Amino acid sequence: MDRDHDDLSEILGEIQFRVAAGLGGAKTSEMVRQLAHHMQLHFALEEGMMEASRFPGIAIHQLQHKLLIDQVDMLATQRGRNPLRRNAELLNFLASSHIKHIGYADMHYGIWLYANSPCRTDAALTVKIDL
Repeated sequence: MDRDHDDLSEILGEIQFRVAAGLGGAKTSEMVRQLAHHMQLHFALEEGMMEASRFPGIAIHQLQHKLLIDQVDMLATQRGRNPLRRNAELLNFLASSHIKHIGYADMHYGIWLYANSPCRTDAALTVKIDL
């Protein structure tokens, strides 16, 4: 999962750099498509893990994933229609949402998973999530 997060962050960073430098075109559009593809694969894997572990926050997490995918779709759609400044605003919003999602929602799941793992030796430790 962390490797996926690193890969997604790297792609986002490269797209941000290209947009900030005024480099549009086919390469940037392809990178946005690549980002969408990687996000979909990552989210499917993550949600599968959540289902398998019976994570109680899965519905909210799935909604957060959908919102991130919608942001990428909006960026892909707007790239050809809006000036570069608007694309940069959308991209910065997406990057901020991505960072917050990893730092809060994914971390929350990781803590819950670790605390509720049947492999733990101190199985009395559990984490309750208030949703």
